[in-house]
Order: sequence, then structure tokens, then C-alpha cells
Amino acid sequence: MLKGEQIAADHKVVAEPASVSQVELGLDTARSATIAPVWAALLTGSAESQGRGSPSDETPRQRFHLEVYVAPEVAEQRIAAAVAAGGTVVDDSKAPMLTVIADQDGNEGIVCVDVSAAKKD
Repeated sequence: MLKGEQIAADHKVVAEPASVSQVELGLDTARSATIAPVWAALLTGSAESQGRGSPSDETPRQRFHLEVYVAPEVAEQRIAAAVAAGGTVVDDSKAPMLTVIADQDGNEGIVCVDVSAAKKD
């Protein structure tokens, strides 16, 4: 049983992991240490409230991308839905933690899974 399912069972409710996701806006830049505090302050009022962060790219292909965090048990469904809608998987080398999907114009989004929430066997 996954952690979320156990919590739901403990509270006598049904877990609906497909209905829960978190969306994060990622800024693609080689200067994240300089730029991220400005965006954090603009969006939240605090320069210290920078998100999870991700590796900087020396030559970003686009300025912003979306990171969609989903429960581990629904990641494949979310990726399949994006592909069925015309998207393309461009990088799944870090799956299931990260899967990069591109739209028809090449704009990228990332389906993210917090693998620490998945059951360890």
C-alpha cells in the first residue's frame, strides 16, 4: 500500500491520487542563483521561498517550463494522456521521477513523481 493510500485508510476515506497534482513553474536559466530570488519575491513576497530547484542549463531552449507533480500510481496515465493529445516524450531517462513531454511546437513540460512517497519493497 502506498503512503497516501495508508493515510486515507487510517482516516476511513478513499484515496483519489489522480485528482491531486501540484504545478510548478520552472525558469530555465544558467543564472538561477541570481534570478530565482527575484521571481520568488515577485510570486510569493519572499526571496527565500524558492521552489525545489532543478539543474541549471547553460543554454536553455525555452525560458519557462511547467513541472506537474503527480502521485506515483498515476504518472503513466498522465504521460499517456499527454501523448494521446499530441505530445511527445522527449526524455524519460530519469523516469519515473522525471519525464519530459513536448508539445507540437517543442515547448516542454515535465511530469514529476516524488519517488520518496512510493512504497519501498
